[in-house]
Amino acid sequence: MRPSLRTALTGVTAGALVCVLASCSGSGDTAADGTVTITVSGRPPATNAAALKTFEARVAEFEKANPEIEVRTNEYQYDQQSFQTKVGGGSLETVVRVPLTEMSGLIKRRQIADLTSDFKGLKHSEDFNDVALGAAKGVDGKLYGIPTEEYALGLVYNRDLFEKAGLDPDKPPTTWPEVRTAAEAISKKTGATGYAQMTKENTGGWMLTAMAYSFGDSMQAESGGKWANTFDRPGSGAEKALKTLKDMRWTDDTMGRNQLRNITDMEKDFSAGKIGMTLAGPSMIGHYVQQYKGDPKTIGLGAMPVGGTDRRTLAGGTIAVISPRATARQREAATKFIDFYYLSTKYDATLAAKDAQAKKKDGAVIGVPGVPFYEPAVSDPVDAAVNKEANVPVGNFAPYSAALGDYELVIEPPVEAQNVYKALDTAVQAVLTREDADPAEQLKKAAAQVESQVERAQN
Repeated sequence: MRPSLRTALTGVTAGALVCVLASCSGSGDTAADGTVTITVSGRPPATNAAALKTFEARVAEFEKANPEIEVRTNEYQYDQQSFQTKVGGGSLETVVRVPLTEMSGLIKRRQIADLTSDFKGLKHSEDFNDVALGAAKGVDGKLYGIPTEEYALGLVYNRDLFEKAGLDPDKPPTTWPEVRTAAEAISKKTGATGYAQMTKENTGGWMLTAMAYSFGDSMQAESGGKWANTFDRPGSGAEKALKTLKDMRWTDDTMGRNQLRNITDMEKDFSAGKIGMTLAGPSMIGHYVQQYKGDPKTIGLGAMPVGGTDRRTLAGGTIAVISPRATARQREAATKFIDFYYLSTKYDATLAAKDAQAKKKDGAVIGVPGVPFYEPAVSDPVDAAVNKEANVPVGNFAPYSAALGDYELVIEPPVEAQNVYKALDTAVQAVLTREDADPAEQLKKAAAQVESQVERAQN
């Protein structure tokens, strides 16, 4: 199957939404007047007045359109420990937004409901992009959640530095050899760091994983119902990625002297014009413009560079799941709410335009590309409507948008992703700070460090 991806992700993002049941099962879900009650979690705090106002207005709008559904709200946000506690105690909210990486474990432990039938009742369910749905499906082919937002990593670059280095800002590198060549030109002709990579607070492992995918490989493999790390095997994508970084750092001398950056550090240095290229998601565009007051004309976004014939990149995001204790009426009400709140602006061009106008009025950045949830016949009109409201140069991101449809989107490692990233941080830092550090050796150390955690998580 070939993914059909364009640009979207323009829906309301006021917080994680959760529909909860006051009584866990049976006829208690329905009041005497026929009303079914759901509770939406993730309500923005009072300190975020604008988001809270938007959230409450949307809830009220939903209740008006669905008088048989009563919506209650709270501020619960997903985290692994509290989720497990709620499941064990029978108090889990009916719908919780969870990271894509949590899905395989939740499905395996039967902690979320089968939504296959409920999903079919949603508007444009038949047009939903199979790639976007992928992480919500179990190995049995059934659907256990509904995506609410997804992103795919790409190459963020400074268009001004490209021009100063004699590079075409409308044609960013598409392969890792091309990245090396561009980084050398930027470093030599502008004095800026040609290419930089995040390395701290799990971001080193995160970005190394993205690079491994771009070399056509994975970080973990399943055998006999168990997942195990594979990034340390000889010739792995992670090893190729680390060798590329080592060559850029010590042979090409294009990565500068500072090799210890988290997301915030990277965004600050990039926004200050100190860095020519880095890996990041499209959200960095918004941060560049809003938080760091960067000129929208100077930032560009290209597809993830590749290290072979496979076109792959790391994808992430959130999925709304429903408690297995929810009744049929509650599941129906919950999926209706998810569709209304998260999905309607992704398939309705009129609503998408109104949403974009409202967000722009509140100072949001409009025109940033993302992963669409629907096939082109549905998503293209939405993109066009949103882009009419754009307050950043949409053309600067055309290399990303045009290529994304040909990319395979790969989610994060399914077991203990954050602990894997943490272990890999050390490997990346070692290679970038010590010229004698061996990529293969560092990967073996990282694998040994996290092996027991991956095993325990599956017992």
